[in-house]
Amino acid sequence: MNRHLRFLLKALPFSLLAAGAAWYATSRYEIGIDPQKNTCLDWRVFLIDRYDQDVERDAIYAFRSTQMEPFFRNGTKVIKYVRGVPGDRVIVTPERVTINGEAQGQGVLLAKRLGKPASRYRRDEIVPADHLWFMGTSLDSFDSRYWGYVSKVDVLGRAYPIW
Repeated sequence: MNRHLRFLLKALPFSLLAAGAAWYATSRYEIGIDPQKNTCLDWRVFLIDRYDQDVERDAIYAFRSTQMEPFFRNGTKVIKYVRGVPGDRVIVTPERVTINGEAQGQGVLLAKRLGKPASRYRRDEIVPADHLWFMGTSLDSFDSRYWGYVSKVDVLGRAYPIW
């Protein structure tokens, strides 16, 4: 048997295994990078697990944006903490944000920059079924305080901080 053919036959199983592993990794995982000058989380680079969509409160998830224009085009990948899940009571006042009575952030500090009165963002409501309330950790995070809930169908997967 030709020496090259023997090599190819020996390399074929490894090549198929490597191709399968690469396909699995690229279909399951992706890298998310926050390009903003002022980030709303403590990290800039994330590993997003697209297979992990079982949402847990206080975990970080990536989702497709809607209702966030002109700051983010619809479909932009956004990464934030899930702070409210269906059934939670969200109260937003100009001074603070509470979820189920626990403080989650300071009011609506971006209202002025958005050209809206702080009273526009006031709410006292229950997170609807199949929706989530997302927040960042910085004082000027553009999050659910300003654009409301995210549908669970827009969740891309859990995000793990890398750097």
